[in-house]
Amino acid sequence: VSTQSTGGQGGVTSGVPGHIPGIVSTFVEETPNKLFIGSLPSHLNEDQVKELLTSFGQLKSFTLVKDSATGDSKGYAFCEYIDPKNAEQAIEGLNGMSLGEKKLIVNRAGANQKQSSTSAVAGLPLPITGMDILSTLNEATEVLCLMNMITLDDLMDDDEYQEILEDVREECGKYGRVRNVVIPRPIEGQAVPGQGKIYVEFASPDDTKKAAGALAGRKFANRVVVTSYYNLDKFRKRDF
Repeated sequence: VSTQSTGGQGGVTSGVPGHIPGIVSTFVEETPNKLFIGSLPSHLNEDQVKELLTSFGQLKSFTLVKDSATGDSKGYAFCEYIDPKNAEQAIEGLNGMSLGEKKLIVNRAGANQKQSSTSAVAGLPLPITGMDILSTLNEATEVLCLMNMITLDDLMDDDEYQEILEDVREECGKYGRVRNVVIPRPIEGQAVPGQGKIYVEFASPDDTKKAAGALAGRKFANRVVVTSYYNLDKFRKRDF
């Protein structure tokens, strides 16, 4: 029976195609909703990558591909969400995102899975739509995008939503003057751009840089915060 490699981690639900509630399988089935996550920094472990992905929804299955000899990450992973709608949101939210010196590649594995895996291992760039979104944003802008801080469930509750807004404004205000905080909320039956992210507009790029340096890698509700800079014009047009 052919089963996907789990990078030398033996046996936990491997080869079991069905989903058991509360359990994230390490066997990712070949379905149209299987996602490829490439160009991952090698220092990120399974839990950190999972945290990043679960900010868009509950995972049905996930595997971080590792070197069988050393156990080190090969820099790419596969996953599937319980709700297929979350796959599109994750692609939109994560593909092209700057993570350290790398830019994430997130797309449907599908027929291109082998090509994607080979290219990721070889370190070759992939011609994925949307990869240029953040390519010019290595320098600080007035807008900081915070990821992996909130779940969609957090945003459904009005009180919790207001509390998060106030917490973010207060925390970011320690590093500079905050002009605006925008957290796109879910709308039933619609894919809302920027969902799962927090956008903070500062008075100057220097303030943004200070906040990014202080917040990146911090824990918020037991999740590791990921930061990137966002284009000011796009932010003001709410082009997420």
